[in-house]
Amino acid sequence: MAENTHLTFKMDPYLYEYLDAIIVQQSSPEEAFRRFEDIANRHTLNLRKITKQVQECRVNNDEDAVKKAVNEYDEALEKYIPVLMAQTKIYWDKSNYNMVESIFRKSVEFCNEHDAWKLNVAHVLFMQESKYKEAIGFYEPIVKKHYDNILSVSAIVLANLCVSYIMTSQNEEAEELMRKIEKEEEQMSYEDPERKIYHLCIVNLVIGTLYCAKGNFEFGITRVIKSMEPYSKKLGMDTWHYAKRCFLGLIENLAKHMIMVRDVVVQDCVQFLEHAELYGKQVPCRIQPPLSTTAMHELQGKNTVTFEARLLKALLIQVCDL
Repeated sequence: MAENTHLTFKMDPYLYEYLDAIIVQQSSPEEAFRRFEDIANRHTLNLRKITKQVQECRVNNDEDAVKKAVNEYDEALEKYIPVLMAQTKIYWDKSNYNMVESIFRKSVEFCNEHDAWKLNVAHVLFMQESKYKEAIGFYEPIVKKHYDNILSVSAIVLANLCVSYIMTSQNEEAEELMRKIEKEEEQMSYEDPERKIYHLCIVNLVIGTLYCAKGNFEFGITRVIKSMEPYSKKLGMDTWHYAKRCFLGLIENLAKHMIMVRDVVVQDCVQFLEHAELYGKQVPCRIQPPLSTTAMHELQGKNTVTFEARLLKALLIQVCDL
């Protein structure tokens, strides 16, 4: 932008200020927040002004003017939403979810019907771990709106809703939602056998990871194992990344003698790792960074799920004295 000032004159002033604040954010988040706040204040003043115009047009029964003002309001709102999201992201990155919620509350007057706003409010309530009931209130309408085509909903939204149900003792609702996802996945697999669908896999992974994080490794690991079935379709670089973290947590806690698990669970873990070893020969564990100094031939054979699954199995057997 600094090198091409002749082009910036053609920009919308709001867009220029928004991009300028985004650039400043990299070096000074506090200054960026202040700039976003200034832009947001101007947007809210404009939105209030247009709202007043809509009300006046309705009083005068001028339908054409109402339509024009409503369209103008929608356009102004679409300009305001990115500024609001950029503002909240500064505190989201710092894990200051209370501050993010506070910023969202200030914008409820204008954004309470906007899907992107509702979704992000749901996420921030979910992340606070004490407001699952409130999060359900935002997630549920999004899911119900697309209930007949549930796989069109983001997998993480479905996963977070299931977790929220479980954490508020609404297990039946969680199970019903998971059955619905499973049914639609089966139908889609029947129509297109080669297509890989990860919705139910991600839901089970998130639930499993949550229980492992809370120390209930028996139930958590069982969910993680279930999430990978069938292995030929569910085992991938990303799904393996989250699954192995749960197994590493299990092995670490067993090694420190902080937990005990039944022999049958350990046998299930060994069997799972053997399946991962079998199906993971062509599945990479990570992507080679473009500027990495490590030659690809050094990673040959090690950058596979098979290699890591063998390593985890050996560690588990050693820890459990099998």
